[in-house]
Amino acid sequence: MSDQQGEYPTEPTGEGTGQPEGSVTPPPADPPAPPPASPTPPPAAPSATPAASYPTGGGFDADKATAAFQNAHKFDLGMIAAGVVAWLAGFMPFYTASASFAGHSVSGHESAYHGFFGWFALWVALATAIILVALPLLGVNLPLPVPAAQAALVGFGLSLLCLILALFITPGGDACNGASAFGVDCSTGRGFGFWLALILVLAGTALAFLRARETMTKTAAA
Repeated sequence: MSDQQGEYPTEPTGEGTGQPEGSVTPPPADPPAPPPASPTPPPAAPSATPAASYPTGGGFDADKATAAFQNAHKFDLGMIAAGVVAWLAGFMPFYTASASFAGHSVSGHESAYHGFFGWFALWVALATAIILVALPLLGVNLPLPVPAAQAALVGFGLSLLCLILALFITPGGDACNGASAFGVDCSTGRGFGFWLALILVLAGTALAFLRARETMTKTAAA
């Protein structure tokens, strides 16, 4: 029996899974692009730190300073107040002068900085009160050849001596004396600031003496 044409075809007919002859295979699709990287998050804000406090072993401790002054000797507190207020008195009327001529008069005043002994005395009183009395209360011990109480007595004594000199030495007094030769009645004096400073420095000197004697008594008893 003869084979019939087309019974067992030897070539695919394009049906089913085969591809038609002459068709072009499409290129493979490009792989999907990776997702964009997420932006770097901004750095976190630093957490608020508590207010810095002075260490226990150093620096300035306001609480300790307050406690030191509260427990300080009354003579020490008196010397500090005397030195500081005496220094402030130097800005008040310290030297006074008045002149009159032909029925007309004029007067004026100057601070302690008009003459050397005035301002020098008040700065010595302030330095004594701060350096020799206040700083030891805060634990600052200076290398002094004598105890701080005795050094404070020397400081207030020097300030008192300068104020006594300022009482008798008037800045510009020669000009006032020369004006008298022309019939000008000229006079000089001391103002409220001088007398206040003198009283305070006297008080500081007395307190320094009592404090130094008390310190020497305790040292001898020990």
